[in-house]
Amino acid sequence: MFLVAPHGAAARYLLRTDVVGTLIGGGARPLALVPNPDEPYLREELERKGVRVERLRAPETPSGALWTTLVYLRQNTLGGGATARTLQSRYANARAELARTKPLVARALDIPLRLLWRSRRLRRAALRAEARLFSPRPHRDLFARYRPALVVTTSPGWFLPDAIVLREAEREGVPTAATVVAWDNPTSKGYRGAEPDLTVAWSDAMTGQLVDHHDLDPRRIAVGGVPQFDPYLRPGALPSREELFTELGLDPERRLILFACRSPSTYSHNLTVAAVLADAIERDALEAPAQVVVRPHPINFRSDHRTPVTGYVELGEDREHLVIDVPVVSSERMACDVPEDDYRRLGGLMAHCDVLVNAFSTTTLEGFLLGRPVVLVSDEAHRSENLGDDSREGRPFHLDTHMETVLERDAAQVARSFGQIPERVNAYLRDPELDAEARHAVAAHECGPADGLAGRRVGGLLLRSIGLHTRPAEGDRAVELAS
Repeated sequence: MFLVAPHGAAARYLLRTDVVGTLIGGGARPLALVPNPDEPYLREELERKGVRVERLRAPETPSGALWTTLVYLRQNTLGGGATARTLQSRYANARAELARTKPLVARALDIPLRLLWRSRRLRRAALRAEARLFSPRPHRDLFARYRPALVVTTSPGWFLPDAIVLREAEREGVPTAATVVAWDNPTSKGYRGAEPDLTVAWSDAMTGQLVDHHDLDPRRIAVGGVPQFDPYLRPGALPSREELFTELGLDPERRLILFACRSPSTYSHNLTVAAVLADAIERDALEAPAQVVVRPHPINFRSDHRTPVTGYVELGEDREHLVIDVPVVSSERMACDVPEDDYRRLGGLMAHCDVLVNAFSTTTLEGFLLGRPVVLVSDEAHRSENLGDDSREGRPFHLDTHMETVLERDAAQVARSFGQIPERVNAYLRDPELDAEARHAVAAHECGPADGLAGRRVGGLLLRSIGLHTRPAEGDRAVELAS
Protein backbone atom coordinates (compact mmCIF):
# COMPACT_ATOMS: atom_id res chain seq x y z
CA MET A 1 0.00 0.00 0.00
CA PHE A 2 1.13 3.52 -0.78
CA LEU A 3 0.42 5.90 2.15
CA VAL A 4 0.67 9.50 0.95
CA ALA A 5 1.81 12.01 3.60
CA PRO A 6 2.61 15.44 2.15
CA HIS A 7 2.48 17.21 5.55
CA GLY A 8 2.77 16.51 9.27
CA ALA A 9 -0.95 16.10 9.94
CA ALA A 10 -1.13 13.37 7.27
CA ALA A 11 1.93 11.65 8.72
CA ARG A 12 0.33 11.71 12.17
CA TYR A 13 -2.93 10.19 10.89
CA LEU A 14 -1.49 7.44 8.69
CA LEU A 15 1.94 6.70 10.19
CA ARG A 16 1.67 7.46 13.92
CA THR A 17 -1.64 5.87 14.86
CA ASP A 18 -2.98 2.33 14.94
CA VAL A 19 -3.81 2.67 11.23
CA VAL A 20 -0.35 1.61 10.12
CA GLY A 21 -0.01 -1.19 12.69
CA THR A 22 -3.40 -2.61 11.70
CA LEU A 23 -2.39 -2.59 8.04
CA ILE A 24 0.82 -4.45 8.78
CA GLY A 25 -1.01 -6.90 11.03
CA GLY A 26 -3.43 -7.61 8.20
CA GLY A 27 -0.69 -8.55 5.75
CA ALA A 28 -0.14 -5.21 4.01
CA ARG A 29 3.32 -3.81 3.32
CA PRO A 30 3.02 -0.03 3.67
CA LEU A 31 5.19 2.34 1.69
CA ALA A 32 5.15 5.99 2.77
CA LEU A 33 5.35 8.67 0.07
CA VAL A 34 6.76 11.71 1.90
CA PRO A 35 8.57 14.90 0.85
CA ASN A 36 11.53 14.19 3.17
CA PRO A 37 12.51 10.50 2.89
CA ASP A 38 16.20 11.28 3.49
CA GLU A 39 15.71 12.98 6.86
CA PRO A 40 17.10 10.47 9.37
CA TYR A 41 14.47 11.00 12.08
CA LEU A 42 11.62 9.94 9.78
CA ARG A 43 13.37 7.15 7.92
CA GLU A 44 14.57 5.55 11.16
CA GLU A 45 11.15 5.90 12.79
CA LEU A 46 9.32 4.31 9.87
CA GLU A 47 11.86 1.55 9.28
CA ARG A 48 11.42 0.50 12.93
CA LYS A 49 7.71 0.12 12.19
CA GLY A 50 8.32 -1.85 9.00
CA VAL A 51 7.33 0.95 6.61
CA ARG A 52 9.31 1.58 3.41
CA VAL A 53 9.93 5.21 2.44
CA GLU A 54 10.05 6.90 -0.96
CA ARG A 55 10.02 10.53 -2.04
CA LEU A 56 6.70 12.21 -2.80
CA ARG A 57 7.41 14.02 -6.08
CA ALA A 58 4.02 15.60 -6.75
CA PRO A 59 4.04 19.43 -6.88
CA GLU A 60 2.24 21.38 -4.17
CA THR A 61 1.00 24.07 -6.57
CA PRO A 62 -0.23 23.95 -10.18
CA SER A 63 1.87 25.23 -13.08
CA GLY A 64 0.72 27.25 -16.06
CA ALA A 65 -2.20 29.65 -16.44
CA LEU A 66 -4.87 27.11 -17.40
CA TRP A 67 -4.15 24.63 -14.60
CA THR A 68 -3.85 27.45 -12.08
CA THR A 69 -7.25 28.78 -13.19
CA LEU A 70 -8.91 25.37 -12.94
CA VAL A 71 -7.49 24.80 -9.45
CA TYR A 72 -8.61 28.30 -8.41
CA LEU A 73 -12.15 27.48 -9.55
CA ARG A 74 -12.13 24.12 -7.80
CA GLN A 75 -10.72 25.44 -4.53
CA ASN A 76 -13.44 28.08 -4.41
CA THR A 77 -16.27 25.67 -5.22
CA LEU A 78 -18.51 23.47 -3.10
CA GLY A 79 -21.95 22.08 -3.60
CA GLY A 80 -24.25 24.71 -2.12
CA GLY A 81 -21.29 27.08 -2.12
CA ALA A 82 -23.46 30.19 -2.09
CA THR A 83 -24.52 29.45 1.50
CA ALA A 84 -21.31 27.80 2.76
CA ARG A 85 -19.87 30.38 5.16
CA THR A 86 -16.29 29.15 5.22
CA LEU A 87 -16.13 28.88 1.43
CA GLN A 88 -17.54 32.37 1.01
CA SER A 89 -14.91 33.75 3.39
CA ARG A 90 -12.18 31.86 1.53
CA TYR A 91 -13.44 33.08 -1.82
CA ALA A 92 -13.62 36.70 -0.66
CA ASN A 93 -9.94 36.53 0.36
CA ALA A 94 -8.87 34.73 -2.81
CA ARG A 95 -10.81 37.12 -5.04
CA ALA A 96 -9.37 40.18 -3.30
CA GLU A 97 -5.84 38.87 -3.77
CA LEU A 98 -6.44 38.10 -7.46
CA ALA A 99 -8.16 41.43 -8.03
CA ARG A 100 -5.05 43.32 -6.88
CA THR A 101 -3.13 42.13 -9.93
CA LYS A 102 -5.81 40.90 -12.38
CA PRO A 103 -9.10 42.67 -11.66
CA LEU A 104 -10.72 41.70 -14.96
CA VAL A 105 -9.87 38.03 -14.44
CA ALA A 106 -11.26 38.10 -10.89
CA ARG A 107 -14.50 39.59 -12.17
CA ALA A 108 -14.74 37.13 -15.07
CA LEU A 109 -14.31 34.10 -12.80
CA ASP A 110 -17.30 35.13 -10.69
CA ILE A 111 -19.67 33.81 -13.35
CA PRO A 112 -18.38 30.20 -13.66
CA LEU A 113 -18.00 29.97 -9.90
CA ARG A 114 -21.62 30.86 -9.25
CA LEU A 115 -22.66 28.24 -11.80
CA LEU A 116 -20.43 25.63 -10.18
CA TRP A 117 -21.93 26.31 -6.75
CA ARG A 118 -25.35 25.46 -8.16
CA SER A 119 -24.70 22.53 -10.50
CA ARG A 120 -23.48 19.08 -9.50
CA ARG A 121 -23.13 18.18 -13.16
CA LEU A 122 -20.88 21.16 -13.88
CA ARG A 123 -18.71 20.45 -10.80
CA ARG A 124 -18.11 16.88 -11.85
CA ALA A 125 -17.46 17.95 -15.46
CA ALA A 126 -14.91 20.55 -14.32
CA LEU A 127 -13.13 17.93 -12.21
CA ARG A 128 -13.02 15.49 -15.13
CA ALA A 129 -11.62 18.21 -17.39
CA GLU A 130 -8.86 19.10 -14.93
CA ALA A 131 -7.98 15.44 -14.37
CA ARG A 132 -7.89 14.76 -18.11
CA LEU A 133 -5.70 17.75 -18.88
CA PHE A 134 -3.46 17.69 -15.82
CA SER A 135 -2.58 14.24 -14.52
CA PRO A 136 1.22 14.10 -14.39
CA ARG A 137 2.75 10.76 -13.50
CA PRO A 138 5.77 11.58 -11.32
CA HIS A 139 5.65 8.18 -9.57
CA ARG A 140 5.31 5.93 -12.63
CA ASP A 141 8.50 4.04 -11.74
CA LEU A 142 7.27 3.42 -8.18
CA PHE A 143 3.95 2.04 -9.41
CA ALA A 144 5.87 -0.27 -11.77
CA ARG A 145 8.37 -1.36 -9.12
CA TYR A 146 6.02 -1.96 -6.17
CA ARG A 147 2.69 -2.66 -7.92
CA PRO A 148 0.59 -1.37 -4.98
CA ALA A 149 -2.74 -2.96 -4.16
CA LEU A 150 -4.10 0.32 -2.71
CA VAL A 151 -3.20 4.02 -2.59
CA VAL A 152 -4.27 5.88 0.57
CA THR A 153 -4.35 9.65 1.05
CA THR A 154 -5.69 11.93 3.78
CA SER A 155 -7.95 13.89 1.44
CA PRO A 156 -9.92 13.21 -1.74
CA GLY A 157 -7.66 15.69 -3.49
CA TRP A 158 -8.05 18.90 -1.48
CA PHE A 159 -4.26 19.00 -1.33
CA LEU A 160 -2.71 18.91 -4.82
CA PRO A 161 -0.17 16.14 -4.07
CA ASP A 162 -3.08 13.91 -2.97
CA ALA A 163 -5.03 14.74 -6.13
CA ILE A 164 -2.06 13.92 -8.36
CA VAL A 165 -1.29 10.56 -6.73
CA LEU A 166 -4.97 9.56 -6.71
CA ARG A 167 -5.21 10.40 -10.42
CA GLU A 168 -2.02 8.45 -11.08
CA ALA A 169 -3.46 5.44 -9.30
CA GLU A 170 -6.66 5.61 -11.36
CA ARG A 171 -4.62 5.63 -14.58
CA GLU A 172 -2.61 2.66 -13.29
CA GLY A 173 -5.79 0.76 -12.40
CA VAL A 174 -4.95 0.77 -8.67
CA PRO A 175 -7.80 1.09 -6.11
CA THR A 176 -7.78 4.24 -3.99
CA ALA A 177 -8.96 5.30 -0.54
CA ALA A 178 -9.15 8.81 0.88
CA THR A 179 -9.36 9.43 4.60
CA VAL A 180 -10.11 12.85 6.11
CA VAL A 181 -7.35 14.30 8.24
CA ALA A 182 -9.01 17.42 9.67
CA TRP A 183 -12.42 18.45 10.97
CA ASP A 184 -12.73 21.56 8.80
CA ASN A 185 -11.42 20.14 5.51
CA PRO A 186 -14.76 19.10 3.92
CA THR A 187 -16.09 22.64 4.30
CA SER A 188 -12.96 24.81 4.05
CA LYS A 189 -10.68 23.41 1.33
CA GLY A 190 -12.91 23.68 -1.71
CA TYR A 191 -14.01 20.89 -4.03
CA ARG A 192 -12.16 17.58 -4.13
CA GLY A 193 -9.54 16.91 -6.81
CA ALA A 194 -10.08 13.20 -7.46
CA GLU A 195 -12.61 10.35 -7.38
CA PRO A 196 -11.50 7.88 -4.69
CA ASP A 197 -13.01 4.40 -4.60
CA LEU A 198 -13.50 4.67 -0.82
CA THR A 199 -13.64 7.71 1.47
CA VAL A 200 -13.38 7.30 5.24
CA ALA A 201 -15.17 10.03 7.21
CA TRP A 202 -15.03 10.79 10.91
CA SER A 203 -18.77 10.62 11.50
CA ASP A 204 -22.22 10.56 9.95
CA ALA A 205 -22.19 14.36 10.11
CA MET A 206 -19.01 14.49 8.01
CA THR A 207 -20.48 11.93 5.63
CA GLY A 208 -23.30 14.37 4.97
CA GLN A 209 -20.79 17.11 4.19
CA LEU A 210 -18.93 14.88 1.74
CA VAL A 211 -22.17 14.01 -0.04
CA ASP A 212 -23.63 17.52 -0.07
CA HIS A 213 -20.51 19.55 -0.81
CA HIS A 214 -18.38 17.07 -2.80
CA ASP A 215 -20.95 14.96 -4.65
CA LEU A 216 -19.52 11.70 -3.33
CA ASP A 217 -21.61 8.55 -3.46
CA PRO A 218 -22.71 7.73 0.13
CA ARG A 219 -22.36 4.02 -0.69
CA ARG A 220 -18.61 4.60 -1.07
CA ILE A 221 -18.18 6.41 2.25
CA ALA A 222 -17.45 4.64 5.55
CA VAL A 223 -17.33 6.06 9.07
CA GLY A 224 -14.15 5.33 11.02
CA GLY A 225 -13.79 7.89 13.78
CA VAL A 226 -10.63 9.94 14.39
CA PRO A 227 -7.43 7.86 14.77
CA GLN A 228 -5.29 10.73 16.04
CA PHE A 229 -7.74 11.26 18.91
CA ASP A 230 -7.53 7.65 20.14
CA PRO A 231 -5.04 8.43 22.95
CA TYR A 232 -7.57 10.84 24.48
CA LEU A 233 -9.89 7.91 25.06
CA ARG A 234 -7.44 5.35 26.42
CA PRO A 235 -6.57 5.23 30.12
CA GLY A 236 -2.87 5.87 30.67
CA ALA A 237 -2.12 7.02 27.12
CA LEU A 238 -1.54 10.64 28.19
CA PRO A 239 0.85 11.94 30.87
CA SER A 240 -0.53 12.29 34.39
CA ARG A 241 -1.14 15.73 35.86
CA GLU A 242 1.84 15.30 38.16
CA GLU A 243 4.13 14.24 35.30
CA LEU A 244 2.98 17.10 33.08
CA PHE A 245 3.21 19.79 35.75
CA THR A 246 6.71 18.63 36.71
CA GLU A 247 7.88 18.63 33.08
CA LEU A 248 6.64 22.17 32.44
CA GLY A 249 7.41 23.62 35.87
CA LEU A 250 3.76 24.35 36.65
CA ASP A 251 2.32 25.01 40.10
CA PRO A 252 0.03 22.12 41.14
CA GLU A 253 -1.85 24.43 43.53
CA ARG A 254 -3.03 26.70 40.71
CA ARG A 255 -5.74 26.19 38.12
CA LEU A 256 -4.48 25.70 34.56
CA ILE A 257 -5.67 27.79 31.61
CA LEU A 258 -4.46 26.49 28.24
CA PHE A 259 -4.44 28.85 25.26
CA ALA A 260 -4.05 26.87 22.03
CA CYS A 261 -3.08 29.39 19.39
CA ARG A 262 -4.69 29.35 15.99
CA SER A 263 -2.65 29.29 12.77
CA PRO A 264 -1.11 32.75 12.25
CA SER A 265 -2.16 32.56 8.60
CA THR A 266 -5.83 32.73 9.66
CA TYR A 267 -5.65 34.64 12.95
CA SER A 268 -3.24 37.48 13.71
CA HIS A 269 -4.19 38.23 17.34
CA ASN A 270 -2.85 35.18 19.18
CA LEU A 271 -0.28 37.21 21.10
CA THR A 272 -2.92 39.68 22.24
CA VAL A 273 -5.11 36.89 23.61
CA ALA A 274 -2.12 35.44 25.46
CA ALA A 275 -1.39 38.86 26.98
CA VAL A 276 -5.03 39.32 28.05
CA LEU A 277 -4.95 36.01 29.93
CA ALA A 278 -1.59 36.77 31.54
CA ASP A 279 -2.78 40.22 32.62
CA ALA A 280 -5.98 38.76 34.10
CA ILE A 281 -3.90 36.51 36.34
CA GLU A 282 -1.62 39.36 37.43
CA ARG A 283 -4.64 41.55 38.24
CA ASP A 284 -6.32 38.72 40.19
CA ALA A 285 -9.24 39.04 37.81
CA LEU A 286 -9.90 35.30 37.77
CA GLU A 287 -12.05 33.39 40.25
CA ALA A 288 -9.13 31.28 41.49
CA PRO A 289 -5.32 31.40 41.50
CA ALA A 290 -4.35 30.28 37.99
CA GLN A 291 -1.53 29.92 35.49
CA VAL A 292 -1.51 30.03 31.69
CA VAL A 293 0.23 27.77 29.21
CA VAL A 294 0.39 29.23 25.72
CA ARG A 295 0.89 26.78 22.88
CA PRO A 296 1.94 28.45 19.56
CA HIS A 297 0.70 26.74 16.40
CA PRO A 298 3.28 24.48 14.68
CA ILE A 299 2.77 26.34 11.41
CA ASN A 300 4.87 29.13 12.91
CA PHE A 301 7.86 26.91 12.19
CA ARG A 302 7.00 25.80 8.65
CA SER A 303 10.04 26.31 6.41
CA ASP A 304 8.11 28.50 3.93
CA HIS A 305 5.99 30.26 6.57
CA ARG A 306 8.26 31.19 9.42
CA THR A 307 6.59 33.51 11.90
CA PRO A 308 8.70 34.93 14.74
CA VAL A 309 7.77 33.60 18.18
CA THR A 310 9.95 36.11 19.99
CA GLY A 311 6.82 37.98 21.06
CA TYR A 312 5.63 34.94 23.00
CA VAL A 313 9.03 34.45 24.59
CA GLU A 314 9.24 38.11 25.62
CA LEU A 315 5.71 37.98 27.03
CA GLY A 316 6.67 35.10 29.28
CA GLU A 317 10.02 36.44 30.47
CA ASP A 318 8.74 38.47 33.43
CA ARG A 319 5.47 36.65 34.10
CA GLU A 320 5.66 34.15 36.93
CA HIS A 321 2.54 32.25 35.98
CA LEU A 322 2.86 32.17 32.18
CA VAL A 323 4.56 29.29 30.36
CA ILE A 324 5.18 29.23 26.60
CA ASP A 325 5.11 25.62 25.38
CA VAL A 326 6.85 25.80 22.00
CA PRO A 327 6.03 22.72 19.89
CA VAL A 328 8.86 20.58 18.56
CA VAL A 329 8.84 20.54 14.74
CA SER A 330 10.98 17.74 13.37
CA SER A 331 11.39 18.53 9.68
CA GLU A 332 12.62 21.34 7.48
CA ARG A 333 10.66 19.98 4.50
CA MET A 334 7.54 18.26 5.83
CA ALA A 335 5.26 21.03 7.05
CA CYS A 336 4.23 20.89 10.72
CA ASP A 337 5.65 17.43 11.44
CA VAL A 338 5.46 17.15 15.22
CA PRO A 339 6.79 14.02 17.00
CA GLU A 340 4.54 11.68 18.95
CA ASP A 341 5.94 12.80 22.33
CA ASP A 342 5.01 16.39 21.62
CA TYR A 343 1.44 15.46 20.67
CA ARG A 344 1.29 13.42 23.87
CA ARG A 345 2.24 16.51 25.91
CA LEU A 346 -0.36 18.62 24.10
CA GLY A 347 -2.95 15.94 24.82
CA GLY A 348 -1.94 16.01 28.46
CA LEU A 349 -2.31 19.78 28.59
CA MET A 350 -5.82 19.55 27.19
CA ALA A 351 -6.74 16.67 29.51
CA HIS A 352 -5.55 18.45 32.67
CA CYS A 353 -6.42 22.08 31.96
CA ASP A 354 -9.32 23.67 33.80
CA VAL A 355 -10.28 25.82 30.81
CA LEU A 356 -9.16 25.62 27.19
CA VAL A 357 -9.11 28.92 25.26
CA ASN A 358 -8.81 29.14 21.48
CA ALA A 359 -9.92 31.22 18.51
CA PHE A 360 -12.40 28.74 17.00
CA SER A 361 -9.79 26.05 16.30
CA THR A 362 -10.05 22.26 16.07
CA THR A 363 -8.72 21.96 19.63
CA THR A 364 -12.31 22.81 20.59
CA LEU A 365 -13.35 19.31 19.59
CA GLU A 366 -10.36 17.74 21.31
CA GLY A 367 -11.24 19.58 24.49
CA PHE A 368 -14.82 18.36 24.27
CA LEU A 369 -13.66 14.75 23.86
CA LEU A 370 -11.62 15.18 27.02
CA GLY A 371 -14.53 16.80 28.87
CA ARG A 372 -12.84 20.21 29.09
CA PRO A 373 -14.70 23.55 29.07
CA VAL A 374 -13.78 25.74 26.09
CA VAL A 375 -13.81 29.51 25.67
CA LEU A 376 -13.89 30.65 22.05
CA VAL A 377 -12.45 34.03 21.10
CA SER A 378 -14.39 35.54 18.21
CA ASP A 379 -12.61 36.61 15.03
CA GLU A 380 -14.27 39.98 15.61
CA ALA A 381 -12.99 40.42 19.18
CA HIS A 382 -10.34 42.93 18.17
CA ARG A 383 -12.92 45.04 16.30
CA SER A 384 -15.34 44.96 19.23
CA GLU A 385 -12.54 46.07 21.52
CA ASN A 386 -11.61 48.96 19.25
CA LEU A 387 -15.24 50.08 19.13
CA GLY A 388 -15.66 49.82 22.88
CA ASP A 389 -18.39 47.22 22.33
CA ASP A 390 -18.39 44.80 25.25
CA SER A 391 -21.93 43.50 24.78
CA ARG A 392 -22.55 39.77 24.69
CA GLU A 393 -25.22 39.91 22.01
CA GLY A 394 -25.77 41.68 18.77
CA ARG A 395 -22.43 41.76 16.98
CA PRO A 396 -22.17 39.31 14.08
CA PHE A 397 -18.90 37.49 13.68
CA HIS A 398 -17.36 35.13 11.17
CA LEU A 399 -18.13 31.48 11.87
CA ASP A 400 -16.53 28.54 10.09
CA THR A 401 -19.12 26.07 8.86
CA HIS A 402 -17.73 23.14 10.83
CA MET A 403 -18.12 25.14 14.07
CA GLU A 404 -21.84 25.81 13.64
CA THR A 405 -22.89 22.84 15.76
CA VAL A 406 -20.81 24.12 18.69
CA LEU A 407 -22.77 27.36 18.87
CA GLU A 408 -26.12 25.88 17.93
CA ARG A 409 -25.87 23.62 20.99
CA ASP A 410 -24.33 26.29 23.27
CA ALA A 411 -21.42 23.98 23.98
CA ALA A 412 -18.85 26.72 24.61
CA GLN A 413 -18.66 30.25 25.98
CA VAL A 414 -17.84 32.89 23.35
CA ALA A 415 -15.79 36.03 24.02
CA ARG A 416 -16.87 38.65 21.49
CA SER A 417 -14.25 41.11 22.73
CA PHE A 418 -10.90 40.73 24.45
CA GLY A 419 -12.40 42.23 27.57
CA GLN A 420 -14.87 39.34 27.79
CA ILE A 421 -12.19 36.64 27.85
CA PRO A 422 -11.63 36.67 31.66
CA GLU A 423 -15.39 36.77 32.24
CA ARG A 424 -15.95 33.69 30.10
CA VAL A 425 -13.03 31.85 31.74
CA ASN A 426 -14.48 32.70 35.16
CA ALA A 427 -17.82 31.16 34.22
CA TYR A 428 -16.10 27.78 33.87
CA LEU A 429 -13.82 28.24 36.88
CA ARG A 430 -16.96 28.76 38.97
CA ASP A 431 -18.82 25.83 37.44
CA PRO A 432 -16.74 23.28 35.46
CA GLU A 433 -19.91 21.34 34.61
CA LEU A 434 -21.47 24.31 32.83
CA ASP A 435 -22.32 23.24 29.23
CA ALA A 436 -20.95 19.72 29.92
CA GLU A 437 -23.92 17.92 28.39
CA ALA A 438 -23.70 20.02 25.23
CA ARG A 439 -19.93 19.39 24.95
CA HIS A 440 -20.51 15.66 25.11
CA ALA A 441 -23.26 15.84 22.49
CA VAL A 442 -21.09 17.83 20.04
CA ALA A 443 -18.16 15.45 20.44
CA ALA A 444 -20.41 12.45 19.75
CA HIS A 445 -21.95 14.19 16.72
CA GLU A 446 -18.68 15.29 15.12
CA CYS A 447 -16.19 12.54 16.03
CA GLY A 448 -18.16 9.40 15.28
CA PRO A 449 -17.19 6.28 17.24
CA ALA A 450 -15.28 7.61 20.27
CA ASP A 451 -13.93 4.38 21.76
CA GLY A 452 -10.16 4.75 21.30
CA LEU A 453 -10.23 2.21 18.47
CA ALA A 454 -10.55 4.47 15.44
CA GLY A 455 -7.07 3.67 14.10
CA ARG A 456 -7.82 -0.04 14.10
CA ARG A 457 -11.23 0.59 12.59
CA VAL A 458 -9.83 2.71 9.76
CA GLY A 459 -7.05 0.21 9.12
CA GLY A 460 -9.66 -2.56 8.96
CA LEU A 461 -11.73 -0.59 6.45
CA LEU A 462 -8.69 -0.08 4.23
CA LEU A 463 -7.79 -3.76 4.37
CA ARG A 464 -11.34 -4.80 3.62
CA SER A 465 -11.46 -2.52 0.58
CA ILE A 466 -8.94 -4.81 -1.14
CA GLY A 467 -10.19 -8.08 0.29
CA LEU A 468 -7.89 -8.43 3.30
CA HIS A 469 -9.10 -8.95 6.86
CA THR A 470 -7.61 -8.80 10.32
CA ARG A 471 -8.42 -10.93 13.30
CA PRO A 472 -9.54 -8.68 16.15
CA ALA A 473 -7.97 -9.07 19.55
CA GLU A 474 -10.27 -10.31 22.27
CA GLY A 475 -12.72 -7.58 23.17
CA ASP A 476 -11.68 -5.40 20.21
CA ARG A 477 -14.78 -4.73 18.15
CA ALA A 478 -13.27 -2.05 15.93
CA VAL A 479 -11.64 -4.24 13.30
CA GLU A 480 -14.40 -6.82 13.54
CA LEU A 481 -17.03 -4.22 12.73
CA ALA A 482 -14.90 -2.77 9.90
CA SER A 483 -14.61 -6.24 8.40
